[in-house]
Order: sequence, then structure tokens, then C-alpha cells
Amino acid sequence: MKLWQPSNCPYNIRKYLFSFLLLLSVILCLPQTATAASRPKKVTGIKCGTTTSNSINIAWTPQNGVTGYQIFRSTSYDGPFKKITNIATGNQAFCNLNLQSGREYYYRVRAYRGSSVGKFSKILTARTKGAAQSATVRVSANIRKHAGTNYDVLATLSPGTKVTVICVTNAKSGTPWSRISYPINGRRKTGYIRSDLLSLKGQSSPKRKGVVIAAGGLHLRRSASARSQIIATLPTNTSVTILMETVGADGQKWYQVNAKLDGKTYKGYVSAQFIRIS
Repeated sequence: MKLWQPSNCPYNIRKYLFSFLLLLSVILCLPQTATAASRPKKVTGIKCGTTTSNSINIAWTPQNGVTGYQIFRSTSYDGPFKKITNIATGNQAFCNLNLQSGREYYYRVRAYRGSSVGKFSKILTARTKGAAQSATVRVSANIRKHAGTNYDVLATLSPGTKVTVICVTNAKSGTPWSRISYPINGRRKTGYIRSDLLSLKGQSSPKRKGVVIAAGGLHLRRSASARSQIIATLPTNTSVTILMETVGADGQKWYQVNAKLDGKTYKGYVSAQFIRIS
């Protein structure tokens, strides 16, 4: 018995078989080739330009043949990053307005072409201008590379160490942190410390009063985040003392407050939108 081989086929059949296989290989290669060719490159060269007390300018290296760029921002180095705008092609800069003074913000940018998006740029750290504040470390405290206990310890400062607060920021949980300049081995270094471990010089401004206006009550949380642990639930019309304000993990304003409930004083964070200043 003879095995079938292409050479045993009539010439016309071999010709059509070869054409079919060639066409099939082209079809299989087309989607990958098209996708690779259409996807924009990773954005590079991202940097911070001019800043004011309420604005930050950022810029990056432009790309050819893209539709535009997507700008993402976070109030924490760890995110979450939320898209704040699209920038049309031909532009490679963006001015972010209406920001809080003396605060650190984080940006990532990616290019897009139609529905295809490229990889994100590296994280850009930028801050608005604000007056530096002298402070004292309250207890033995670790200084970290970024805001969060998951980052490397750069130094450990003793109680009473004098530092300078450059700006404020948040950990991903919403806990307030400060970027500081501190002395180490006769030199000045910068790093991050939890804000509640500092005593600011001259911190004696009168505390503001507020009232809970949330129907059904308002959760008092351990940090400025809707995912943070609930300490207590404050009924509507509960009076609170506002100790400080910060930007929460959601990018919105939160208050650190004291509140009395059933004869006990609680301290924690509440969303500012549910507090009426009295």
C-alpha cells in the first residue's frame, strides 16, 4: 500500500493547497502584528514644572501617532490612581488646578491610540507650595522612604528631635503622614513620618466646632478612608470638635475630630461632607 503524499496530488490541487496554507499563516499573524504596531509606547520623561500654592504643572516626552494622553492622580504613593483628564495629541504638558496647598500629589500618564492604551509612566511625586513648619518628634519614630509602614526605614528619630515639615500626604489607608527634613549624622535628609507622631511649633489655633448632618448617623473611623475600621457611629446632630483636616483615600476632604458619645470621648476621622461647621 502506498502512503498519500502531496507529490501524489495533481498539480492544481497542490497549487491550491500551498496557497491555502500561505493565506492561513498570514491570517494567524495579522492580529498580533496589528496589535503590537497600534499600541502606544510607555510614556517617558515625566517631570514636574512650575508649582504654586494650588497648582502643579507636569510634562512628559511626546509620542508620534497617538490620539492623546490620559492623566491619573492619587493623594497616596500607593494609589488608588484615578483618571482626571485626557489630553489631546500635540500637547505634552498639563496644569492641575484647585489643589490643596502644602500637599504632595502623585501622577501617572499613559498614551492612547483609539481604544489601545500604552503602559503607564513611572510615578511622579510633586507638591504644591506651602509654608514649612517646625516640629518636634513626640516619641521614638521611624522615618520611611514613602508614606506607609510597608516602606523601608531610613532612620529612627529620638523623642525631642527637631524637624521641618515640608508638606503633608497620606498613606494608602488614608492615615495622614508628613514629609520632613531631619538631621542625621550632621546632614539633612528627607523622609516620611506619621503626622500624629509630631508636635508642630505654635500649634495652638482654636479648634472649630461642627455638627453631624448625615441622616442615620456618621461612622467615626480610625483613618481617613471609607474602608478603615469603624470606631463608633455618631448620631445626627452630634457635636464634634475638628482637630485637623486632611485629604482622604478617596481624594475628598476628611476631618479628624473629637466627639462625646454616651459620656465617653472618641477621636477619629469623618468625611467632611457630612459635617456642618457651627
